[in-house]
Amino acid sequence: MSKAIRNKAKELLGYGLPKQVVFDTIVIEHPEAKPKKVADLLRYMPTQQARERFGKPHQALLGTIALSAALRVLRSLMEKDIQLDQATAYLSLVPIATVLVGWSLYRWQGQVFQWVGWGNLFSGTTLLSALQDLAKGEGDPWVIVLSALSAGTGALSLYLVHRVFAKPKEEKDPLGGPSRYTFPLEA
Repeated sequence: MSKAIRNKAKELLGYGLPKQVVFDTIVIEHPEAKPKKVADLLRYMPTQQARERFGKPHQALLGTIALSAALRVLRSLMEKDIQLDQATAYLSLVPIATVLVGWSLYRWQGQVFQWVGWGNLFSGTTLLSALQDLAKGEGDPWVIVLSALSAGTGALSLYLVHRVFAKPKEEKDPLGGPSRYTFPLEA
């Protein structure tokens, strides 16, 4: 996808235009662009309306991630896994990948939301076994809290994927012409 198309999409979305209008405009202005590629690009870009409407769940997602990271550091400090004089040990607790993913989520980069959602929801499945262990009197509160935060992160992220980054519908032309892509209307 050319940089000109990406910049045009950001510009039009910045004016508050809906994705369908942006899609139609770009396809007309850039006939060389494949409509499917333009639709895929726009899918993962939030509209101004979506940023405003889903700002609170987005902040809750970022807060959940920050809380989870802080609790992981706190747990390691309390369990004496690391000492305060081991500056490099803190880097191992918050890997650079986590920081980059957090930055991508902060910037509303839609491609990241889906795999963060599924990854955290999958890792949050340990919550069920942790709760079963708790029922037996063997549960670790840290595991329960961290698993619950992971499941919450996954759920919030997938909610935003569904609401902000919904996949456009492909409508095939019965006469064999090019497919038409339609984006869901935003409420």
